This record gives sequence, C-alpha cells and structure tokens, in this order.
Amino acid sequence: MRESDKKDYNWWAHSAETDPSWMKWCRMGMVATAVVFLGMQLTGGVIRWVLDMVGASVLTYVPNLMMLLCIVVFLVTEVLYGRLRPIAFLFMVWIALTIAVGAFTTGSVAQSIFGLWVLLPFLFGMASAPVLMEPHALRPAFFVLLFLIAVGGVLVHNFVALPWVGVSYQVGGVEIEGAREWHASGGKQRLSGLARSSFDVAGQIIVTAGMLSLYIKSSGLLRIVLWSLCGFAISLSTSKGILLALLMTVIASESLIRNKKVPLKMIFTVGILWLTVPPIMGWTIDWSQAARTDIDNPLYGSFIDRMNDMWPRAWELATDKGLPLLGRGLGGIGVPVSVFEPALANAGDNLWVYVLVIAGVMCLPFFVAGYIQIYKYCESFGTIEMQELLVLAVIVNWYGGVSNILEHAVLAFAFGIMCRYLATPFFKRNY
Repeated sequence: MRESDKKDYNWWAHSAETDPSWMKWCRMGMVATAVVFLGMQLTGGVIRWVLDMVGASVLTYVPNLMMLLCIVVFLVTEVLYGRLRPIAFLFMVWIALTIAVGAFTTGSVAQSIFGLWVLLPFLFGMASAPVLMEPHALRPAFFVLLFLIAVGGVLVHNFVALPWVGVSYQVGGVEIEGAREWHASGGKQRLSGLARSSFDVAGQIIVTAGMLSLYIKSSGLLRIVLWSLCGFAISLSTSKGILLALLMTVIASESLIRNKKVPLKMIFTVGILWLTVPPIMGWTIDWSQAARTDIDNPLYGSFIDRMNDMWPRAWELATDKGLPLLGRGLGGIGVPVSVFEPALANAGDNLWVYVLVIAGVMCLPFFVAGYIQIYKYCESFGTIEMQELLVLAVIVNWYGGVSNILEHAVLAFAFGIMCRYLATPFFKRNY
C-alpha cells in the first residue's frame, strides 16, 4: 500500500491541530471497548448466567453502551477538529434517512431506533477500524487467545453439559435467552460452548482462525492443525452455511500466503453470485414443491426453506410494507420486527437481502463500490492489514449468503471494519 493511502486510514494523525493527549485517550478507549465487547461475545453464555445469579443482568449491556459512547466521541472529535469528510457526512445523512423511513413504514419510532441499536457493533467497527487494524506485536497472541476460548468452549461442551445453556433471565420485565439450547434436525444438539448460541460461536471461530492463519505463514503443519480444529469445532455447532465459508476462507488464506491473485479473485467472483442469485431465484421461482419434499433434508433443507419462505417474505417486507426506492428503513427486518411485529418476523438470512429491505435500491451502489475496491486490493495485498481485510471480506461474503451478518455481533463488527477500509480510498478523490 502507498504511504499516501496509509495516511488516509490513520485519522488520528490527520490534523496538526489535534490534541495528542485527547487522541491517546480516544485510542485507549476504543481498544478497551473492543476487548470488552469481544470478551462478552465469546463468553456471553457464561457471563450472562453469572450476572443473572447475582442480580446484575443489566450489566450485560455495558459493552453496547461503551460502543455507543465511542461512536459519539468519534463523531464529535471529527466535527471539532474539522475532519468530518463528505462521505462520512453522507453516510450519517443516509442513516438518518433510514431511521425516518423506518419510523414511517413501521409506524414506530422506537422500532426504528431499536434497529439502529442492533447495528451498534457494525457502526463501532467502522469508527474504530483505523485504530484496531494497526499492526501490533500482541495481535497474534490476542487472536490465539480468542481462538482457544471459542474452540475450547465448544470442545468442552461436546463432553460436558454446561449449566448456562438453556437458561433465560429478565431485564426490565422482558425475558431474554442467556444461551440458546436448540437441536438440528435429527435431534443433534447444536453446541454453543461459552457463547450464547451455536451460530454465534461458529462465526467467532472462523473469524479468529482466519486472522490467526495469516500469522503462521512459515508452518504448514500449524495451519493444518488450525484449520482442522476450526472445521471440527464448527461441525459440532452444526452450522452448515459457515462450513462453506470456512472452505473459501482456507483457500483465500492460502492464496494470500502464496501471493496467488487468481484464486482470490475467483472466490469473490463466485461469491457475488452466491450472495445475490439464490434470493433472486427465491423471488422468481416457485419452490413450494421442493419445500414439501426436501424441507427436512439435513443437508440443504434449511436452504430450501429460505428459497420458499424466508426470502419471498423479506421481499414483501421491502415492497408491500416498505417504499419502492427506500425500502422499509431501520427496524424493518430482523430482530426489531420479531420484537415489535412478531407476525412479520423475518431474519433475512442473507446480507444483501437484509440491507435491501432496510435501504431499498439505494444500497446497490454501496455493494458495487465495495466489490470494486475488493478487486483492487486483490491486486496488491502486501501489508498484513490488507490480508486481514480480504480474509474478513471472504468470510462476510460467503457466510452472508445464508446469514444477515449484521445481527451476528462479531461478524457485524468485522463487517464494519471492512466497510471503513473499503470506503476510504474509493472516495478519496471526493474529500
């Protein structure tokens, strides 16, 4: 990466008028928030169980409040030091617009604001990306620790019944799952380890393994052990969609290590089709017969269900209950709908579908711009930051085909970091 590009990422050194001591505290605050947030996510099942026993369940929201504070401080700092760039301002206007659209289409300001609350990990990732992606000697050790926590919890769960699994608690009179207990078709339990759910821990494992793999380039044996542990632990969570993402992540990581550009580009080329074509097929083809015969298939039954039910109903949310160009706005799909409009509950289960429902066709230029920049990075990935970015992009792209990503806290956080890096150089000429 050119030195000029690196400077664009480092917003802390952007202005000579910036107070160095203030920036130091901001950096420390963002790093501390990221550590608390990741610790809470990887051990969420245990922590929520313990806090519930001592009557302090409300403390589970401390990481969210810390992220909110960091985002506010970041924006205020940008404004005070005159560094709020046009693209950042336009993004803020876009967020405000989606809040207004959400309040209008759902008839509830609270539902729209809750939709923004759900996006906190994504927004925090965008705000903190330049700080958290800086190379540091402790980064490999930190990734090792996160990987061992995520994988170790699942392996222990495979042999021991964990007491926090299936436990619920109440906050403000609302009952919330501490750690979900559920089973795949056939009765096999989906293991969650120390986290709150099996799909949470599966996402955590693939992200930490992907990052860690880039730091053990000199040992093929260690990488084999890493990917084997990763695959085994994810298989125990029975999250099939993420196993496909894992395969692509392995190929991407090995391509980056060997400086192979063609396989990397092919992963993204096919990934674009994987992200967009199945939902379109769900909207245009009748899958009711396949659903009647194959819905219980343990391999692809859930995918048929998405084609037949999830994605067509998501399309109806965007069109029949939203605005043609602007979508349904924040709070119009996912968790906010399940809370405020349970009859319309729809998880989206696809990143593109989820964003399309929220923002309508306005989201398409953002996806196009992002992929353009990804292909540029595939041509030059000499720094460890760019390699980490591309691994995150592969994970988000391929798991995003069967997950909305933005409601998976760790993946939403990674997606925010990715978006910040993709946006910065692309819009450089407009600053």
